[in-house]
Amino acid sequence: VVQVVALVHQAVQESADSSLSFLKQAVKTADLGLLLGNSHRDQLTSAAKVLSEAINQAEPKLGSSVHETLQSSDIPHLQVVTDPIVELHSPSLETFSSQHFYPRVPVKITGCMSHWPALRRWSDLDYLLEKAGSRTVPVELGSSYSHADWSQQLMTLRQFVTQYVAGTNKSPGYLAQHQLFDQVPELKQDIVVPDYCACSDIEDGEVEVDINAWFGPSGTVSPLHHDPKHNLLCQVVGRKQVTLYSPTVSDCLYPHEGRLLSNTAQVDPEAPDYQLFPKYRDTQATLCLLSPGDMVYIPPTWWHHVRALDLSFSVSFWWL
Repeated sequence: VVQVVALVHQAVQESADSSLSFLKQAVKTADLGLLLGNSHRDQLTSAAKVLSEAINQAEPKLGSSVHETLQSSDIPHLQVVTDPIVELHSPSLETFSSQHFYPRVPVKITGCMSHWPALRRWSDLDYLLEKAGSRTVPVELGSSYSHADWSQQLMTLRQFVTQYVAGTNKSPGYLAQHQLFDQVPELKQDIVVPDYCACSDIEDGEVEVDINAWFGPSGTVSPLHHDPKHNLLCQVVGRKQVTLYSPTVSDCLYPHEGRLLSNTAQVDPEAPDYQLFPKYRDTQATLCLLSPGDMVYIPPTWWHHVRALDLSFSVSFWWL
């Protein structure tokens, strides 16, 4: 907090260009404190909000023409038997809990996000930059976290958008599994925690919901893996293909033996190596195509592989 105040004080005494540079350093310092779990979270969040508003007003807009350059990709063909996912339109809480939550059965849900302001706002990249362009975020670089070329790098959201989303950088970049809405509460106002998160395996006590952002260009991939919590993946911008496998076929997916990646499969569903992984032929996948306004419920320990088919922004809600 002291460093942020010192940088702002320096900015006040400088020329316009130098002042903007010091303000950027100040908001980066505040963000690093938030990312590292500084105890003065409320003060840093408030300071970063005010500073980023001043910075973002001085930055140029991308303009609508950038959307014309964004590419889409085809839905990949899988070499195993596939079934479409069960789809329900705005099911009641009772239907969701009795037919899907407690039996642990995935379901695609439509018609439950039309009231989200994010559906109208987030397809405009300039809106996202206006709210969070100067904020420092962790970006995954490389094809996926299970590959040797994977790394992470801190950069501003504007740098990420201009280089990896709307730019010509051929290397994949993905703002993945990041608690952006704790860092930038202004964006949290554009979303709503689904009522289905009220279903819980915890009988007593309030359910805590972890909210993560997933933002990137067409072609970004989350490799085949499973999570320990209930998951509602909600699609705001673009389309995603979600491929699911039951926990009963775990052995056929060849989980990594190492403790670090034990929840991640060695098999790539889009390009399986049957010589290395012959039992994969015996699996059956459930396919789910998510468009803006759709969500999919992924039960704990269900394997899922996710590919963005367009510029994509998703929000996941994880809970016990």
